[in-house]
Amino acid sequence: MLKNSLRYFLLILIRSVSYIYSYGVNKWVHEKLNTIYTLWIGNSIDDIGEKTVIAKPCSLQGKGLRRITIGHHTSLEGHCILGCWESDMYGDEHIPSIQIGNYCHLGEYNHLTACNKIVIGNGLLTGRYVIISDNSHGGLSFEEAKVYPWKRQLTSKGEVVIGDNVWIGDKASILSGVHIGDNVIVAANAVVTKNIPSNCIVAGVPAKVIKSL
Repeated sequence: MLKNSLRYFLLILIRSVSYIYSYGVNKWVHEKLNTIYTLWIGNSIDDIGEKTVIAKPCSLQGKGLRRITIGHHTSLEGHCILGCWESDMYGDEHIPSIQIGNYCHLGEYNHLTACNKIVIGNGLLTGRYVIISDNSHGGLSFEEAKVYPWKRQLTSKGEVVIGDNVWIGDKASILSGVHIGDNVIVAANAVVTKNIPSNCIVAGVPAKVIKSL
């Protein structure tokens, strides 16, 4: 009886609090906190546009943070990682940059990592857990295979360039040396290893064009 009474009391208390501090109010509070967070973390990168919001937490990695630029009206959801690597474990020097355009929306847990260059046009939309990388740890030699992966030299097959109005689904991967044209849809879980022309849908591992728009 006492247990049921306590449960009923807690239910009434939670309902009462929810009327005062509703989901809508909670969302508004988090939006304001993210605005403050954006002002704070934006000081660590080269440039951030007007009305751009970076949700907390965001992880900035590498020593090339001043080579990261983000355009206007763009949003990065929580737990995004931006890595810009000027050097690796071997002390090799790189000149990396990450450029994100206007009106982009990067989903939660997106990971962008550059030791070369990543250029993203305007209007990009991504799902969750998307990886965009212009580099890898080492090559395919037997000698390198005996070294801890995190100790291997960073290598890049070339810059990654993504055009305007591209939509990338959940858990897709865009790898080094890839150029993606405008108005492309990349299906969830796709692994893009080669250039993609404009106005098409790609899917699969490795990704292939399955339909032209």
